[in-house]
Amino acid sequence: MAINVTPIPKLTAMAAPAFTLGTANAAGNALTAVSSNSTLLAFDTTLPAAVGVVSVGTAVTAPRRDHVHPGVNGGGTVVDEAITRYNGTSGNLLQGYSSLSPTISDAGIVSLTSGALKFPATAISSTEANTLWDYEIGTWTPDVSFGGAGAGIGYSLQRGTYVKIGRMVTAQFYFTLSSKGSSVGVAALNGLPFTIGDYEGGSIGYSGGVSFASQLLLLGVISSTRLDWYETTEAGSTTAVTNAEFTNTAQQMGTIVYQL
Repeated sequence: MAINVTPIPKLTAMAAPAFTLGTANAAGNALTAVSSNSTLLAFDTTLPAAVGVVSVGTAVTAPRRDHVHPGVNGGGTVVDEAITRYNGTSGNLLQGYSSLSPTISDAGIVSLTSGALKFPATAISSTEANTLWDYEIGTWTPDVSFGGAGAGIGYSLQRGTYVKIGRMVTAQFYFTLSSKGSSVGVAALNGLPFTIGDYEGGSIGYSGGVSFASQLLLLGVISSTRLDWYETTEAGSTTAVTNAEFTNTAQQMGTIVYQL
């Protein structure tokens, strides 16, 4: 009996197929881009399938920062080291670069060409020594008490501002009494914007209508928003200032620096 045998075709090396790439990326078209030293796989159209390897070789590439891609909102502008972001309307499109874009250098330096660096309203504290985790400015109302009470105390002026950077608080105050009231005891400044932590104290920049020895100080109690007035003599004797040293029109202006 005769048996017909079909020989298996011999695999032969394939010639490099014709493959043409554009000289530059077209806007919105990423199909003509081949990276440097890439490899292409070519499949034969005859059976059995054969695979040929075609080396692209070394391509000439250059970074492009002004491409307009599908899904990018707005035209591109060349901004070196710019940071991209999602647009603020629908949030599903990347915002195009602009001359106002913040940048990050190769050295890791963040630069703001406009705008500001904003921290959350509720600070997320950190114990790391090199981490800046909060910045806040605001106002507060300085309030005087004698012996822990403020019966009948009136003001013609109350003003306070503060700057908080991380754990450090710098608070300034200025007030003028219209009446010191009827409360008696140690004089205290109340109403600090944050609770005093590891360090407490302040300096008086201006004082009027308050009698004291050689130096007038503000000293506080840990875990409080209150500072007590003290006077110090040249000999170093320190005593508390009371309502008796205040007049009805006493004025105080000073700065307090403390940590949370």
